[in-house]
Amino acid sequence: MAAALVACASAPGPSGPVRLVEAWRIGGFSNPESVALSADQSFLYVSNVAGEGGAKDGNGFVSRVSLSGEMLARDFAVGLDAPKGLALVGDALFVSDIDRIVEIEAATGAVRRRIEAPGARFLNDAAVLPDGTVIASDSGTQRIYAVRDAAAEVWLEGALLASVNGLLPERDRLIVTTMAGRLLAVDYATKAITVLAEGLGDADGVADLGSGRYLVTEWPGVAHVVDTRAGSHQTISDTRASRRFMNDNLLHRGVLYQAHWEPSELTAYRVVR
Repeated sequence: MAAALVACASAPGPSGPVRLVEAWRIGGFSNPESVALSADQSFLYVSNVAGEGGAKDGNGFVSRVSLSGEMLARDFAVGLDAPKGLALVGDALFVSDIDRIVEIEAATGAVRRRIEAPGARFLNDAAVLPDGTVIASDSGTQRIYAVRDAAAEVWLEGALLASVNGLLPERDRLIVTTMAGRLLAVDYATKAITVLAEGLGDADGVADLGSGRYLVTEWPGVAHVVDTRAGSHQTISDTRASRRFMNDNLLHRGVLYQAHWEPSELTAYRVVR
């Protein structure tokens, strides 16, 4: 989902304790799942599943929200099924939608084309690699797909990618979360997979905190700081009791924009460290 933008927007910081301090929250969504930054960095795209995550019901849509928490256009792009991951490339917004990747005109919300992903069962996060390739994780298999020449093909497949979820492209490697509780790194050149951390539950969103640390959200509502140098992780937030679910997120200029499937809200947290 906005993972490529997360990688670009976050920067190395001190290695002290991390806290999430709420700046604002906004409701009015319908099962929001992912967040992406606009090309001019002035607003956010938010995907809304609006129902079951695997239902082809045509209810899904994408909203636009200002960085200060104002709803700009709730129904900006409509006619989707269960849109999740978002990836912006040039004037196109790519959205993972169960078993296909939908290309949307970023300025107007009009659907340009729907790209089938052969064999996909539950496309989840989406991101842009440093070379401009759009990729999408398939949590229903153990695959990551890539869009090439208006078609989707398997970019990587393997047992360690079982229940693959979040995608965060870095310069030389791809950071990946899985709902088997793993944080992984995939080398672009060799496609070798390294396990960076385990024990993260149904890991979902991932953001780079710098200095080898990552903020990883766990479904339904736990946030961890993973220190890959120390081989440890620390829980910094748990919203399960209040049913504030945590899905994918976006870290931009020290602010974490967090989608909450329930209660259908978006929260902006200042990352204090």
